[in-house]
Amino acid sequence: MSTASSSKRSSKLFSRLLGRSGRAASPPPPPPSYDTSASPGTAVPPMAKGFRSSYVAPRGDEDPLELLKEYDTVFLVDDSGSMGGSRWKEACKAIMEVADIAARYDEDGIDVYFLNSKRYGVGLSTTSQVAELFRSLEPKGMTPTAARLDVLLREYMGRLEAQNAGSTPGEAEEVKPINLIVITDGAPSDDPASVIVAAAKRLDKGEYPLSQVGIQFLQIGNDPNAAAALEELDDELGPKHGIRDIVDTVPFKGKAMNAELIIKTLLGGINRRLDKRGN
Repeated sequence: MSTASSSKRSSKLFSRLLGRSGRAASPPPPPPSYDTSASPGTAVPPMAKGFRSSYVAPRGDEDPLELLKEYDTVFLVDDSGSMGGSRWKEACKAIMEVADIAARYDEDGIDVYFLNSKRYGVGLSTTSQVAELFRSLEPKGMTPTAARLDVLLREYMGRLEAQNAGSTPGEAEEVKPINLIVITDGAPSDDPASVIVAAAKRLDKGEYPLSQVGIQFLQIGNDPNAAAALEELDDELGPKHGIRDIVDTVPFKGKAMNAELIIKTLLGGINRRLDKRGN
């Protein structure tokens, strides 16, 4: 399911989850079981077994999805109480399709984390792995977007800066650029803007490429408060704080979330940043 380097990276990340408050951090949980006897949570789409995305690579020399192999693709999924039922199934189905597509381009697979649960999946490359991960969880709690985003970005920036300084002991792993997709249905219960600003300032200070980090917020459901919060993250942070733009948002537009929407958002964000780099 995961490479040795991916497992090592995840262990580092989750050893810090509770350390931010100054308390001793709890040991990270093991990666989720993909055994079908795992305790069921909210129902997930039943088509995982034998499921395969309908995506077909375009004919010709250029396939835009070849870009995916240059990036780590990481999902941060809202598992708050309001995400239960159809929204949970919708998110699961979309990520299952993305995992299937991404596996054709990048052997590293995708990583999936959650806002509340400490369960996670690293290097997922099959739809059944994604389905079992979602099945092991029951959405509940608040929407602590900033807290989880902070952990992911701090861990990533630490590895990136260590690589840049040539001081990554025992690791030959190249730190790829990252696309972080946040799937949520509600306004955050904390302050993700400050986390994003801090990460962007570190990227600017290190003079990293504009395409090094991209954060895509995708809204499930029609909560107007969520739409307003996402719009603020997309439109106001750069001009207000004088930082690079690392955020793209896709508000709810009346259609179900699917892999096509996620892939289009990913490629749109990558191409926009690459275009800016070339100007």
